[in-house]
Amino acid sequence: MGRKAATNTTATNEAIKSYKNIKRSSEVLNFYRFIHENNLRAEAFKLMDLALKAVTPKKKRGRKKATKVQ
Repeated sequence: MGRKAATNTTATNEAIKSYKNIKRSSEVLNFYRFIHENNLRAEAFKLMDLALKAVTPKKKRGRKKATKVQ
């Protein structure tokens, strides 16, 4: 059990490091700068919202009620 937990922790740490590296990349920083300099914050927010809605799965509405067997 300890070995599996260590593997999950390592994978989580690697994901966090790669996320931080992506945010610090020059391409992303230039993109942020472009949005800021051209006052495109509202448009960028709308585009990101649209993209996230397209990518994320729909939430399940709830539990189905159990049927009683008579």
